[in-house]
Amino acid sequence: MKKIYRRIILILCLLICTPIQIYGKEGLQKPTHLNISLKKNEEKEYNQFILSWVNPKSIQDKVKKNIPVSIEVDLKNNGNPWHSDSKQPLMVTPFEGGKKSKVVLDENSFATVKEFNAFLSNYSFRVRYRIGEETSPFSSYVSVGLRPTLKNVSSWALNSLNQANKLGLVPNSVKSNLKAPITREEFAHVLILTYEKKAGKVASINNDGFLDAKQAHILKAKSLGLIAGQGNNRFNPKGKITREEMAVMINKLTDLLGQKASGSKIDFKDASEISSWSKDSVDKVTSMGLIKGSDGKFMPKKNTSRQEALIVAYGLLDLK
Repeated sequence: MKKIYRRIILILCLLICTPIQIYGKEGLQKPTHLNISLKKNEEKEYNQFILSWVNPKSIQDKVKKNIPVSIEVDLKNNGNPWHSDSKQPLMVTPFEGGKKSKVVLDENSFATVKEFNAFLSNYSFRVRYRIGEETSPFSSYVSVGLRPTLKNVSSWALNSLNQANKLGLVPNSVKSNLKAPITREEFAHVLILTYEKKAGKVASINNDGFLDAKQAHILKAKSLGLIAGQGNNRFNPKGKITREEMAVMINKLTDLLGQKASGSKIDFKDASEISSWSKDSVDKVTSMGLIKGSDGKFMPKKNTSRQEALIVAYGLLDLK
């Protein structure tokens, strides 16, 4: 009898002292200590988000065991739903191991974001892991937002430009000097911001861009047929835009948006100076009131300023 009691006591001790093994599947741990910072380009303008976070040891161990782990970056802006709620996450990138991770998000990272205008308003980010169909919970989110002021603006343009800025039509790259001539890459950006605002959808990309320009807005503008190169598959992104060149691109945008010509043709005093390849476009956009002349002249060869181009884009939004 004593032997039986001893055995029972021994079994109880073993049960109490031995850790209970749980064989159920454990979920993936989420990233921690998510942080965000901003980076400036060569022109001293903020143009990148830098996200960094800490990876749990359990996730690091999976990579050491050669288990493929992906990192998904999610975004929301201005109180809108998270990007992943209706589409794929903003970015998916392989996790290569290590205690800490970092991703850099620039303009090209936001190709699927409608009306994206970096640092115009508030943006929130979060990250998570994915292994096959399994995902971790998202990390806590971080937010950032800047609203650069418009500088060097003519008094006659200020009210319209402030409204255009509120609508997200003004790229951050032009805000420091609105009187300066607009470049081809800047105007391509304005065209896409205007198209996405007016059409209510994100422009798609179906090309590889140009040898000298591969920014997302340039690829979108090329896909939509709004811009063309200048030979040898080059875009000349830093080149200036004349008023008649602007008229041609604005005309293409009105056609794309289904905007019909309205109003009467305007006979400019310098009509003979308007190039034959731009004449129809000039006639249409001026009759619509999108581009105006001065003292009865159109000035087709004059370079277009940033503020002039933005006011044309803002006027296009008002068309019915």
